[in-house]
Amino acid sequence: MKIEENVPLKTLTTFKVGGPARYVITCTQVSDVEEAIAFACAQNLPLIVLGGGSNVLALDAGYPGVVLLIRMEGTTVVEETNEHSIYEVSAGVPWDTFVTFVAEQSLWGIENLSGIPGSVGATPVQNIGAYGMDVSQTITSVKVYNTLTEQIETIPASACQFTYRDSRFKHEPHLIILSVMFDLSRTGVPHIGYPDLRKAQEEGVPLETPTEIAEAVREIRSHKFPDLRQYGTAGSFFKNPIITPEQFADLSKQYGAIPSFPHPDGIKIPLAFILDRVLSLKGYKNGNTFLFGNQPLVVVADTHATSKDIEHLAQDIEKKVFDATGITIEREVTLFVAHEIIF
Repeated sequence: MKIEENVPLKTLTTFKVGGPARYVITCTQVSDVEEAIAFACAQNLPLIVLGGGSNVLALDAGYPGVVLLIRMEGTTVVEETNEHSIYEVSAGVPWDTFVTFVAEQSLWGIENLSGIPGSVGATPVQNIGAYGMDVSQTITSVKVYNTLTEQIETIPASACQFTYRDSRFKHEPHLIILSVMFDLSRTGVPHIGYPDLRKAQEEGVPLETPTEIAEAVREIRSHKFPDLRQYGTAGSFFKNPIITPEQFADLSKQYGAIPSFPHPDGIKIPLAFILDRVLSLKGYKNGNTFLFGNQPLVVVADTHATSKDIEHLAQDIEKKVFDATGITIEREVTLFVAHEIIF
């Protein structure tokens, strides 16, 4: 366990904004997590768990408590048959490293989720998804340290409350994810129904194996994000809205044909279409932040941006979408302090 003081949060998050954290504790094994919690309690300080820092917005004021960095690594085969393989993966393993590894084993189930930044432990929290797949489709259980019971617990997928870009872990920060169990298939088939993948296939890109699909998705994603060496971003800032059939019919009358996807709660429409085709907001700039020209769902912070700048842009976009469509959009990115644990 490593303890550091006054570490700038902008160095720990992909948005590259945020003031200093009072303490940062790096945990490379499960016992470190328990010791870090004991440290926070002894100091009478709140605690926040952070993985890759790719889906949070840290504040300019910093954080007066303890930031627990999850860096435990390790991938273990729990069960292997001719039909599938089950892996237990430590929370600190980089997500795309795991995707690459299982794709090379010809295992199906998460290949469409390649190129997503962050750690394995963060994937159930947001129930990450892309190109027709959600990570919850392959998760069988999540191992956590429960700070309320002070016990390690295994939560089956059925109790994780997975929904679109959501789970119980997003609302119960006292459940600190230690590892995730994945069930991956050896007999899968390509899921390439989304327009970007269909276009790649039409252009001759091979999409027959998990590795080929994962590589194609990374290539597609590479054009939808800015140069991370120069700018900060958390990827897609907003969720794609899910609306009623009546809302969809009204919008179609007003704006013409709108892409849509069936969803158990209604109809999901791509917010990027609204931002681009309806509102012409690709590249829209507000102060030191802007919507990326190749993908308007991506909020970008330049080198002088602050968390206030990002918040102002987000509120601006939310108002423009509501005024034009009546849709209240939701954010994928959460405020850093939303994950705070108070002892």
